Amino acid sequence: MTSTDASGVDLAILVDGLVAYLQERQKQYAASGPRPAPEKLARVFDSFGDHLVALMLVARSDDDVAAVEREVILRYCEERARKKGLELTAAEAVALDDYLRHFRPTLAQSISAIESIERLKHAGKDEIAGLIACARAVVEADGVLRLQEALYLGALQRDLLSV
Repeated sequence: MTSTDASGVDLAILVDGLVAYLQERQKQYAASGPRPAPEKLARVFDSFGDHLVALMLVARSDDDVAAVEREVILRYCEERARKKGLELTAAEAVALDDYLRHFRPTLAQSISAIESIERLKHAGKDEIAGLIACARAVVEADGVLRLQEALYLGALQRDLLSV
């Protein structure tokens, strides 16, 4: 069952749009071979792993992941873990920062992340809104704005507000 408001905006359509966007990024930037969660992040990785992959696909859309983009993703992951009752230790925060510096989503990780994002059709509006807002913040973080991405993510945000 999906959520629909009086104007006919369907939450499932918004999620499908985000999934299509991520699939396009995945086609361009996925390498082969699965990679396990880093040992130093094993306790908390499941709370944000798929979202991290999705956001890194967005960050890599311009072939470069700037430090400010990584910082946006880092803060999002820390907040997501915190909301799930898993405050990152100082060592885990350092490990996550290091992981983001060298991380390139594999094909298996990309597929898993896209499938996880697809399941957001049945999640709360706040979870979807948070991910879309972070994706937009990542796109805008380095000051190099690809108009098509910004417009698309902005439209997703506006549509989500009307649901």
